[in-house]
Amino acid sequence: MKKPKGRTPSQAMCDRTLTPIIKAMYPRCLLCNNPTQVAHHHVHKSKSNALRYYIPNLINLCNSCHCALHQNESYHASRIIKIKGLKWFDDIERIKNQVTVKTDWIYYQQQYERLNKILNESNKNN
Repeated sequence: MKKPKGRTPSQAMCDRTLTPIIKAMYPRCLLCNNPTQVAHHHVHKSKSNALRYYIPNLINLCNSCHCALHQNESYHASRIIKIKGLKWFDDIERIKNQVTVKTDWIYYQQQYERLNKILNESNKNN
């Protein structure tokens, strides 16, 4: 496939779409019920390309809970798993252990289009 002319979506463009999606889908913090401000990756972006744009891997948090999570990650991760359930956790682990995704311009183009579709649908429902 030939690369289209003009600007193609980048990783940063895709990343910037995540928080608005999570805020629209989950307006309240998972841990304290304050307004959602952050889309936190349960499995860190550096650990799995396959989970970077996987919506179930994103945790809706307020800034305070997000900071607390990074101060004591194992405690808060266990709280998240307890809330979301073992089925969710098993799904995340299964995907994390899959083969690494090739991240080229085609990948980011597809992700950007998919994420914008999710964002538009989420905004319509609110």
